[in-house]
Amino acid sequence: MIDSQGPQPYPHPYAHPPHPQPHLPQPPAVPEAIGDFRRWFSATVDGMVALFGGLAIAVRLVPALGGPEPFWGTVLAGVFGLSFLHHVLGPWIFRTTIGKFLFFARVVRDADGGRPRFWQAVRRWAYGLTWIPMQPLRSLFGDDGDPYEDACGLRYVRAKDLRR
Repeated sequence: MIDSQGPQPYPHPYAHPPHPQPHLPQPPAVPEAIGDFRRWFSATVDGMVALFGGLAIAVRLVPALGGPEPFWGTVLAGVFGLSFLHHVLGPWIFRTTIGKFLFFARVVRDADGGRPRFWQAVRRWAYGLTWIPMQPLRSLFGDDGDPYEDACGLRYVRAKDLRR
């Protein structure tokens, strides 16, 4: 430092420190969503797991309940119960379901790429149950019914993109 008295070996003790630059948080790096075919095929496998698994549960439970009368109620309870376990607890605990595992996809939060929260997974499951039955009604009003506008805050991504 040079001043009126010549070079000084130390900086001025009362000088203002330079202003630190504010650290702006960077948006998290969330991988891109999977493609249409991978999404369709994994959803088909997941639907078959719920349907045939629920039917198998009902077939095992009907003799224990005492006859064929409660069969369709048992089938519906088995299908919806297994669907809930598969589509909510699977992504919440393992980040994937059987269909998504077979097609190398994972379920992540859209905001930060983290593990889905329980209630997000529940909302996503309920949304999936209501999306398919609503499509004929939506087509009457001219809507396409885009399934990718997900209000639940979850995204399906490739498993290899999470390892980077």
